[in-house]
Amino acid sequence: MHHLGPAEVRRQFKGMVERCADCGFDLAGGVVEVIPTAHYMMGGVEFNPDCSTALHGLFVAGEDAGGVHGANRLGGNGVANSTVFGAVAGNSIAAFVRNETLRDPDLAAIGAAIGVCESPFKASSKENLERIREQLYDTMWEEVGIIRDARGLQNAAAELAALETALDSAGLPDHDRAFNLTWHDWMNLKNLVQVSRAITAAAAARTDSRGAHFRSDFPDSGPLEQSAFTSIAQQQVSMKPVAFTRVKPGQTLLRDAA
Repeated sequence: MHHLGPAEVRRQFKGMVERCADCGFDLAGGVVEVIPTAHYMMGGVEFNPDCSTALHGLFVAGEDAGGVHGANRLGGNGVANSTVFGAVAGNSIAAFVRNETLRDPDLAAIGAAIGVCESPFKASSKENLERIREQLYDTMWEEVGIIRDARGLQNAAAELAALETALDSAGLPDHDRAFNLTWHDWMNLKNLVQVSRAITAAAAARTDSRGAHFRSDFPDSGPLEQSAFTSIAQQQVSMKPVAFTRVKPGQTLLRDAA
């Protein structure tokens, strides 16, 4: 930002200048290291206009809701997303519960979920969770990062499957489970690996580049009217066509109105 001059940078970006200074960087007059990070999930659960989903009683809004931002989120739209769809979901849930009655929980489903979470207490391997975490980060950055291709995605799929196998065999001491941070780490890693596998499968299924997804072996985006979004269910990937219900590709509402 040198072209703005140090004084102007300090005036316009006071908070960022102070934050960088805390880390030893001079944003106004120096050079600051910049790297991409996992900033926002532009996917999520498929949902209906009222924020309901295919799972009875499950409503989604905000970053967990898939499809709102298309191929890439515009800056600043995250808060608006949560505010708008949070209100829609809240109203829909209020209407939903008026027609519902109390019912017994699905004890089998609860037991199965508990079994998955408690599985590391039954495993015997001394696998290091930190090693798995570091390998997961390296795999996703090197093979499923900003620029992707078929070879890298294939390597990532194999490495992620091996990491999940290692994680499932990782044993934890079966002592007091309250405030057991290592157990929390295991469950967090389980989710991270599964999400990473879904991202990798979705990237491998797309033979085009669009928005935040870029494949060096398929750099073209293809015809806009043939846009499709990626859907994953039970590790099965399918492509669903985008329905242009308000503005079609090439259409200009202002010109048509005039």
